[in-house]
Amino acid sequence: MATRDQFRPDVEQRHIMAASNSRRDVQSKLWVPMIVIVVVVLQIASTTGLLVFLNMSVAQVTENIISKHAVPEPSAQPRTKPVSSAGHQKPSAHLTLRDSSLQGPISLAPQKDLHQSCRHPVRSWGNQSFGSHLHNMTLSHGRLRIPRSGRYYLYAQVYFRYPSLTHEGGNHHGGTSSYQLVQCVYKKTSYAKPLQLLKGVGTKCWSPDTEYALHSVYQGGLFELRAGDEIFVSVSSPTAVHAEDSSSYFGAFRFDP
Repeated sequence: MATRDQFRPDVEQRHIMAASNSRRDVQSKLWVPMIVIVVVVLQIASTTGLLVFLNMSVAQVTENIISKHAVPEPSAQPRTKPVSSAGHQKPSAHLTLRDSSLQGPISLAPQKDLHQSCRHPVRSWGNQSFGSHLHNMTLSHGRLRIPRSGRYYLYAQVYFRYPSLTHEGGNHHGGTSSYQLVQCVYKKTSYAKPLQLLKGVGTKCWSPDTEYALHSVYQGGLFELRAGDEIFVSVSSPTAVHAEDSSSYFGAFRFDP
């Protein structure tokens, strides 16, 4: 018959095994949340790193785009326009008759190789008035010289101002005074005789009690010109031409690029 002392080792061994199993269960239960926490931390870290990388990439791309399209600061831009030279600026000119004394009087002697209705070249054009200019072209004795071959737009306006017969000291019989006003634009080439490009005509009748008889003739056109051609204006009545920069002018500019 077994005694109580014989059963004691078995009971103690069972208690030890039970305690050991319990510890293993506790440890196994603790590993699961730890693994989950580690996975979550790694996921957060990887997501954060990806966002930082994307933000840096976007910032770099934005900076490159802005630097390519940014307008230079005013201090970096040239304050003055570079001096133009042939080939960099289209030839152009706008000349006026603001003061005819600057380049000599209008010629009163007719030029015989011109059309009989406008044989008096206007020689007193200048570029000293406000708004007038002379770029990459030369002016000599009222003639504009073409520097480069191409298409040019030519224009001219002459302001005629006749004093009435009363102011001239003449006699009149209550009738009207009639004047023929002609303006022409010519091209002088290597040929001896100038070629007429434009012609404007106006026949005006004014009452003798009119203080001044006023009229202007304007014309313009596009022409194919060669380097070395010279352009000038002639009129029918040189003494009636009124020198004023906003009323009597002559110009040209190259139309080709």
